[in-house]
Amino acid sequence: MQQKILILGISSFAGASFANYILNKKKKFKVFGTFNSAKSFPIRSLLDNQKLKKIKLYRLNLNKNNVLFSLVKKIEPDYIFDFASICMVNESWSNPSYYFQVNVNSKIEFIKNLNKLKKIKKFIYISTPEIFGSNTKKIKEKMNNFNPTTPYASSKLSAEMFLNNYINDKNYKIIICRFSNFYGRGQSLYRLIPKLIWCLKNNKKFPLHGTGDTKRDFLFDEDFNNGLFKVLNKGKIGSKYHFSGTKFYKVKEVINKLLSIKGMKFNDCIKFTKDRKGKDQNYFLDCEFTKKEINWEPKINLINGLKKTIKFYESKNLIIKKKDLKFSIK
Repeated sequence: MQQKILILGISSFAGASFANYILNKKKKFKVFGTFNSAKSFPIRSLLDNQKLKKIKLYRLNLNKNNVLFSLVKKIEPDYIFDFASICMVNESWSNPSYYFQVNVNSKIEFIKNLNKLKKIKKFIYISTPEIFGSNTKKIKEKMNNFNPTTPYASSKLSAEMFLNNYINDKNYKIIICRFSNFYGRGQSLYRLIPKLIWCLKNNKKFPLHGTGDTKRDFLFDEDFNNGLFKVLNKGKIGSKYHFSGTKFYKVKEVINKLLSIKGMKFNDCIKFTKDRKGKDQNYFLDCEFTKKEINWEPKINLINGLKKTIKFYESKNLIIKKKDLKFSIK
């Protein structure tokens, strides 16, 4: 019998990328997904009609009481991956209550009742290193020196803290995964790397927020999806896992590497603009526990990941809409 995977937030980049990865596996799974928009850029670019026919999609308003619990009870999935959150840091300042409603409050009743869903083997929650704020040292899986600096990060930390109430109860089967800057094929075009590729292709200057000196590690989609699949197979209930790229980079270093691949110069392609409020300056996840626990480590370095990403966007005849280039809360 095929195992069932429910992907909450399948219209997100992470959700659509993982769905595409699962559908390409030799071992076949029955895939279900909840979404806001079936016409989102990640879905349009990653999941063709043939793949979409293999997914049972549900458009859900998670703010309605018990709607998620009722769906899960009906589907009886073996695994749930929760990508369903809104994650634009800048916009979270203008509507923080909406971020808390979607990212925290909408799931409280469902999480509280997870123990009643006996067929679930794992509930895997996708979180972010932004709950720690800016750090000069690697962030270990078991660290708890939280310092969120934006409403978005605060909402994700609040969700984690609520999950922590139940994480040690084996009846709830909760695992938390934190991922660094995840990029690659099918990422929404308002994000750093795909927007830069789009600007270069359309002879427009890329707007760089601040000085470009903020430091991040960048994780390519193959490594991200391999990590999640390892958690599905080997992850232990109650654990927290970290997934990061191979190296720490300044944002302007990433931009320069992409420009060098294209044979272009920084000053010809970039314009500086005002930095975003409350943006964390540096963060880098330590993955040693994850490597030992589930035998995972990143394999795609930044240059190879950028080359694959560029090839994806330049090889596809994608229909780009104005809303693909700008995030907005409705």
